[in-house]
Amino acid sequence: MPGLTGSVGHLYASQLYADALSHVGRALPVDAWGSFVLARRLPGDAGQDAIGAYPMATMDPGGDLAAGLAELAGRGLVSLVMVPDPFVSPPPERLAAAFDVCRPFKTHYLVEPARGLEFSKHHRDRVRRGARRCRIEQVALADFLSVWGELYGELVDRRSIRGAADFTPEYFVTLARAPDLVAFAALVEGRPAAMTLWFEHAGVAYNHLTASNPLGYANGANFALYGAAIEHFRAASVMNLGGGAGLDDDPDDGLAAFKRGFANGSTQALVCGAVLDAERYASLTAGLAETTFFPAYRAPARG
Repeated sequence: MPGLTGSVGHLYASQLYADALSHVGRALPVDAWGSFVLARRLPGDAGQDAIGAYPMATMDPGGDLAAGLAELAGRGLVSLVMVPDPFVSPPPERLAAAFDVCRPFKTHYLVEPARGLEFSKHHRDRVRRGARRCRIEQVALADFLSVWGELYGELVDRRSIRGAADFTPEYFVTLARAPDLVAFAALVEGRPAAMTLWFEHAGVAYNHLTASNPLGYANGANFALYGAAIEHFRAASVMNLGGGAGLDDDPDDGLAAFKRGFANGSTQALVCGAVLDAERYASLTAGLAETTFFPAYRAPARG
């Protein structure tokens, strides 16, 4: 079970991070939770709904969930959807009692150093090979913004990333100002091949983003980067590597398999949703096909 920590000082709970996500929505503080959500314009409507920070939203574990939802309802929002950080949120039973929707979303893969850093045999071999072929350096993201922009841009194109994770250049400029962000770069014969971004809060280290180019993939750069980052954060109580790609919890997803090979534990992330204005929510969903997506009026088009 994840150990719960306070949200104060957590990157995902900060004003800086909420402002960086301006391409998603307008930052709104939720005083009862000690964090922010993002207000989004409703499709074809003058109103707004809200979403938690990407990729996870933090909430004070002792915060008043009902009071936070009341804050947002009082601002005229139709609904809220978020993925609470399993380590910085109230426990699942409190979330389930407060939100209209609370269901499993993705398995997050964990490294718990106290249990030993024992990667799968496949990953051990790939880490060693990557370390031979790549030089790993801890760098300042502010000094590598153009390199990172190219690497992440290739990832966006390769995976057809849309939505919150299709970050603007301004997002990374702002992120580079976060004092707790730690960046590692993999170089092959002096050429940038891959980078990974991490941060730590209250004993939990988080892998935020990782991107590689073809040179990096050919030389095992991502394996070498993860190996170096895990060693760097081995004093942490736990490292959260996150889950797989996409909206489904697919254990055969390539990213999930990559992370699972480093992990010695896992935890279940939840997606939580609340209807804040029942009348307007009913109007927006009238006549729509049945879906488990929340909010239903934002369900991806089928076909």
